[in-house]
Amino acid sequence: MLDQLVLDLSPTPLPGFDNFLAQRNSEIIAALTAEGGERFVYLWGEPGCGKTHLLQAWIAHAELLGRASIYLDAKHEQLPDFAREASFIAVDHVDELAPDDQIMLFSIYNSLKESGEGRLLMAGHQPPMQAPVRDDLRTRLGWGLVFEVKALSDDDKLAALRHHAAERQLAIGDDVFRYLLTHWRRDLASLIGMLDMLDRYSLAMRRPITVPLVKNVLQTTPTES
Repeated sequence: MLDQLVLDLSPTPLPGFDNFLAQRNSEIIAALTAEGGERFVYLWGEPGCGKTHLLQAWIAHAELLGRASIYLDAKHEQLPDFAREASFIAVDHVDELAPDDQIMLFSIYNSLKESGEGRLLMAGHQPPMQAPVRDDLRTRLGWGLVFEVKALSDDDKLAALRHHAAERQLAIGDDVFRYLLTHWRRDLASLIGMLDMLDRYSLAMRRPITVPLVKNVLQTTPTES
């Protein structure tokens, strides 16, 4: 019964700039949404700091503007040649590019540079000059704007969870939030998604959102994305 209820719950909302906690990264949002801003941007930071969220939010923003766009995750897929047809290209996990894909990204970068059109947003764990890629691509990563995506502190996440719960008119104790911070995924999008899942599950079971209820749900929910 629990498994079925959890599986029936709605997925986490799609990443957007409006649901990204940007207090420490407002400069990045400004750069990514500027109409005539830098065409080449590289983001780096520790896992879970929000890089993927920003890349996907940027693509969603481009689609709202009517631009041909594509999000590519080098961790799970190869870079297709048809990516060149997009005007907004986001490449995630650059530091995990296969050798052939490093050549492809180098070529895409040069094509965009020569054409004078289109924009490229890239992300990895390390600063450009420390990225484990071929030398010519490593140089390109640092040619445009480079930002470190600063991770949220636990206090920031706690404040965000409280705010989200208040907006949904949920009565949830701090012990629940702190349990999630310790036992669930560390990124804010996953924490918010779990909070929404708990809300729906508690309504279905007619039980308040407490630590025991959270434990029940987490036992049936994968901890990896």
